[in-house]
Amino acid sequence: MTASLKARHEALHREMLEQFERTAAAEHHWLIYMLLGLEMLAACAVSHYFVEVLGLQDPDRWPYLVLWIGQILLAILTVKAVSSFGRPTEESPIEPMNKRLWLMFVFLSMNIAVLNVVAGHAVFVFLPALAALSSLAFTALTCFVSRRFTSAGILMFVTGILIARYPQYGFLIYGAGWFIVLETLGLIFLLKRPKWLPRADRAEVQVLRSTDGSAAVSSGPGSLPHVPAGR
Repeated sequence: MTASLKARHEALHREMLEQFERTAAAEHHWLIYMLLGLEMLAACAVSHYFVEVLGLQDPDRWPYLVLWIGQILLAILTVKAVSSFGRPTEESPIEPMNKRLWLMFVFLSMNIAVLNVVAGHAVFVFLPALAALSSLAFTALTCFVSRRFTSAGILMFVTGILIARYPQYGFLIYGAGWFIVLETLGLIFLLKRPKWLPRADRAEVQVLRSTDGSAAVSSGPGSLPHVPAGR
């Protein structure tokens, strides 16, 4: 019974993961990841300029708030805009868990930023904690997506150590870590895209009944219409 249950779980997870990748191909997730990587690197570069060149600290911290709220809004706009050009597909059960994970990541990142301000520290003493939180998020993906995200978790773990060792370059190191992870994900999804694109781009055939009773039947993506005999 246990072996059978494990086998069914693995088969179901494989099916959900395939649908997750099929959706990624249809909605151009490779482009989303690459654009998000560039946006994150740019936001971190501007933050570095604010800290190290302009020396913006208390009470002139509002530019950081404007910058990072703008970055979050731009990221949401990027996801919505790029996905709108793709063909909608059935959502994998993995996707809601993925969205909740990253929503919680954004919430906790804002919490860390608030704690940094409330504690009266300079911008941004708690930045290594953000790298550790990023490492935790990617490591969590190994539980329900793929163990391959372990490498991303390790990279962000190392990123946090480098930020603590070289705080004057903290934002640049943090941005570079995210850039490497997101660009790598984008490249992986781009290379996998041909595997799923033909299926993702097929329009699902609906049941159409003509006056003579003939029908075109679809059993899902990639199925072929039923052609009545003699036609």
